[in-house]
Amino acid sequence: MLNQRRTKLEDLTDISIECIGLAKQHLEVIKSLTDVKLMYIHCYQLMKLGGLEAEVPRLVVFGQQSMGKTTLLDFIMGGPIGYSSTDTGTKQPVSIIMKPLTTLNTLKETLKENMKEGSKANLKEKYKGNEEILLNETNSIVCKFNGRFMTIHEVQDAMRVHMQSLGQTILSDELEVEVYVPNALYAIFVDLPGIKDDSKVGAELTRSVVRNYVSNNPNDLYILVKKASDDPSNWPWSLKEFITSSAPAGLGLTPQQTMVVGTRAKEFLLNEKTDIKTYEELVERVYKRGVVDSKGQMLPLHLLELFSLSIQAKESGDFLSNRDDMKAQISTSQKQIYDLLVNSFNSTNLGDEDRLKEELFNIFSIDSFLKTLNHKFQSLMTNQLNNLERRLVRKKIELERQIAAMDGKLSRFSPQSLRESIKQFIRQLIEVVHNMITGNYTIMKLPIAPEQFMKIYGGNLHDNLQDGHELALNLFPMPEMYDPEFYSKIMKRTEVLYKKKLTMMDCIKPGRYVRYFTSRVNSHMFGLIEPPSRTNNSNNGLDINFDLLNKDYGSDELINVEFIQINNGVETSLHKNIDRNKLVLLTPLPSVSIERLQVPLYAWHKTQASTGWVLVRPIIIDRLPPEILIQKSNYREVDIANKQISFRYLDESSVDNTNVNTSDNEYPVNQRGDSGAGLGAAAGASKDGKEPKDAKDNLGASKDKFKDKFKDKYGGNTTTGSSQTNPSSGSKEEKENVKYGDRYLYFTNCSEIYLEDKTSTPYFNSALEMVSGEHADSNLLNQLAFTNVSHWLKFHIKHMEPEQVYTSGVLYQMLRSIHHVVDRADWEPLVADLVQSNVRGTLLHAARLSACACAAALRRVLRASLSEVFRCIQINDLDHSLLGLSESLHFQEQIDQLSEEFCRQKALECSNDMRNLILEQTYSIQFDVAVDIFDSCNEFEKYFINTNKYRGHMQEFLNNVKENMAIRKRRLAMNDLFEKGDTKNSIELIYEEVKVQFWATKMLLSSPLTSKLYSHFIKNVLEKKQVLNEDPAIKLEAEFEEFLQSNILYEFVDGNLVPKNNAKLSNDYDLNVKFDRFIQKYNKTKRILEYVTYALEGITKFKHHAHSEEVVNFLSHLTL
Repeated sequence: MLNQRRTKLEDLTDISIECIGLAKQHLEVIKSLTDVKLMYIHCYQLMKLGGLEAEVPRLVVFGQQSMGKTTLLDFIMGGPIGYSSTDTGTKQPVSIIMKPLTTLNTLKETLKENMKEGSKANLKEKYKGNEEILLNETNSIVCKFNGRFMTIHEVQDAMRVHMQSLGQTILSDELEVEVYVPNALYAIFVDLPGIKDDSKVGAELTRSVVRNYVSNNPNDLYILVKKASDDPSNWPWSLKEFITSSAPAGLGLTPQQTMVVGTRAKEFLLNEKTDIKTYEELVERVYKRGVVDSKGQMLPLHLLELFSLSIQAKESGDFLSNRDDMKAQISTSQKQIYDLLVNSFNSTNLGDEDRLKEELFNIFSIDSFLKTLNHKFQSLMTNQLNNLERRLVRKKIELERQIAAMDGKLSRFSPQSLRESIKQFIRQLIEVVHNMITGNYTIMKLPIAPEQFMKIYGGNLHDNLQDGHELALNLFPMPEMYDPEFYSKIMKRTEVLYKKKLTMMDCIKPGRYVRYFTSRVNSHMFGLIEPPSRTNNSNNGLDINFDLLNKDYGSDELINVEFIQINNGVETSLHKNIDRNKLVLLTPLPSVSIERLQVPLYAWHKTQASTGWVLVRPIIIDRLPPEILIQKSNYREVDIANKQISFRYLDESSVDNTNVNTSDNEYPVNQRGDSGAGLGAAAGASKDGKEPKDAKDNLGASKDKFKDKFKDKYGGNTTTGSSQTNPSSGSKEEKENVKYGDRYLYFTNCSEIYLEDKTSTPYFNSALEMVSGEHADSNLLNQLAFTNVSHWLKFHIKHMEPEQVYTSGVLYQMLRSIHHVVDRADWEPLVADLVQSNVRGTLLHAARLSACACAAALRRVLRASLSEVFRCIQINDLDHSLLGLSESLHFQEQIDQLSEEFCRQKALECSNDMRNLILEQTYSIQFDVAVDIFDSCNEFEKYFINTNKYRGHMQEFLNNVKENMAIRKRRLAMNDLFEKGDTKNSIELIYEEVKVQFWATKMLLSSPLTSKLYSHFIKNVLEKKQVLNEDPAIKLEAEFEEFLQSNILYEFVDGNLVPKNNAKLSNDYDLNVKFDRFIQKYNKTKRILEYVTYALEGITKFKHHAHSEEVVNFLSHLTL
């Protein structure tokens, strides 16, 4: 398998001190040089020290086996070196660094000086065997492999052994060989293993090596070698895809960095001249042998005739003679190819003959190939040096910025007093927690979106209840302490109540009258629900009719309400979409069932303001006509619609309907004219809003009768018009009024009176929103999260009923005997026992779940606050001495665990306090407490509600409760337990009393239980402790702060709580080790900066010389 990809400059993380020293030496050499070709070698070795050799362009030769790859490489290097990768294996690329043989003279001089100093023994250890002889060679090739000098054949053998030792491992690292050649140029070549096709395993192996090298070295110049006669269209599909396709399936080479060389060009021409005779055909045949890239662009193509040495010449090792033989063969082959092109082909178009000849000569010419090679390599080198210099500059600036930041952090890892730093951290945490709960922490300024922050750390009521349930199961493992099924049961009960609420919303339908209070004019507007005005893109009449028929409102849809205004007999309407929570349904008095008609009756009177708007005013009816209370027939509504009824206005002293400031232009209105249906018309009125004349006469006669009856009943005087004008002056119907007590008594038709529909209920989007309000489904981290839990607890306390039911035998057994009385038993202790048994179940479970839910909400707040404190420390928004502490994983884990433990502890404490409160209340049952509750309500109504305007309810309720409780108590006391003649037996009476006492108990507990939640999870967490006679010099911490300090800064030794010293804390949180790691990272960064500085200086000088002189001039050493 392949190793990891080559390191990039941007990913450089470390470099050794030895490499820094060598890099400095290479830089000094580069600065002293004027030969750009030698600079090229030293810059390559300088970049290689950092693993960045791929940043310097090199010449790479690859292709199929036996295609002349080695021959081409020998030609480019200046002579037949004799190296071949065919027999050395296919596991690793081979990098050949070629230098002139004269560069060994420096090494020879060093040897002579060392021998004079008497260090010949050490030299023999360093240069063994024939290495010393090789250093004296002048005409042979000398190689250096693995630190040893050897011949080219010895290199072949050593490389073969190395490849075999790798087994099946494939390495992307290059195997480097230095080759010293007489009169050679300075250059770096890479020989990739020949691509095999003899077996599937061999093909995959060699292709893996080539593909991995090309992907890791995008800056090299690649030469693809193939036979001139090979047509790529006939290649196997796998080979064609590998060479021509884009990465990762293929190599992804482009014309800017690739050349194609076809060998055995003379053989190709000899074969082609037997089939074709024209230059046009030959050009077509040549380009068919070309290779295209993944985008269909032709790669530069050259067809060359090279050389071939005999076996004896190869084995002789005489480089100079073999080089002369090579040049002679290539020169002869070039002349033969020239003759073939001139004499064997002609042109059908004489005008294009010279152009075609020139094009073919460039393809088959050795000099043209070398010129193209020089140009491409020089262009690639220039572009890469410019790019590399820019990247080195960016890397240096980045490293300098890191060093500056690390210099600033250096002091932050060694605080003067670790104890003080921990105390400061805790204080910062308490401050963030306080701001988070109170809503003063500005989450809009965080680096992440506030919505994302709340999504990560916040939780809604359902989340807190779910987490609280899991915590309760952990804290109270016994079923009698907390029922494992309690959460699912109570959530099902909530859903049942929610569905019941939804079914009560079915009355929100078109055609119903509604009351809508607008604070803008301080009036209750009278409206009619219209069908939904849904948007329809289609203009088809059928679609419009279908929309009108669809009169049902969605659960979250706004209600379309029509309001009426009448000015000068012209009726206009306003349509407005209103939230259903702001609407109250009204039912006309004639349509109300007789059971609801009990005086005093509070209702609404439809009237008209001076501005013309139809509205309703609150009234009270003290007496109902006898005709209304008689159920006659199905036509009762029609029969009593015009019956007169007397009433009194409840808002008469504070609101004068004649001066209601309802603006005519408050909303845009639609002119309807007299033909519009009057929404305020009573039952039986005409469609244009006017009453018939006979109806008006009958109305006048009815008024006279009511005035006479009123005089007989109350002895009062009736007045008309002048004493008090009826506010509904705009209507056709005139109203009479009579002074009654401190209010006027008015008369109107029954059809003008409306009662509120008790079945109407506000809309809720979810069951939990019904329980806790509109923010129940929001992710929260402030006090509202705890308030939601309090509302949830109050809601379920309100709907709780006694669940424990026992058999009559159990109840009879628990009846207390009365001393010296045989046929009577005391039932009151039994009621107390039954109340306690019911409270111990549902109410205790609900209290424990609510406490654990608040603990879960607090845990979310602490988790978010810890994250913010750590973030602020990292960006240096908090004290600089906290960095080392905040980066300690042990400290992070400990304070997170302590936060969770604190929440668990608060859940237990709150649960125990709530349990004690519940038990205290049930152990001191007062049978008259229900009367006391209603008595308090009566006092509240008497002193805090202005009862002068209307007669209060609570006094009547209180009297009924007192009477009912006295009767029940008397019946229980006098009832014979063994008689069954009563409508209700003793057991039923006892259970009724249990329900009453359970209701009274839960009403008394509702507010104190929620107060416990506030005290434990908000007040005690945030506020500092208060004690009597507090000493101003003593600072008292909040409960959470004290909990953290006692568990972090102190430890128990022999049962005593003793403070930890700084050394102990540093050892616990690995601050010393962390400081050492920081110093290591700091030193690594400084070494990388030093290396990048050396590399930048060397590349900059090399680039300056490379722009004015060719880096590698292949023509200068290969002149034929």
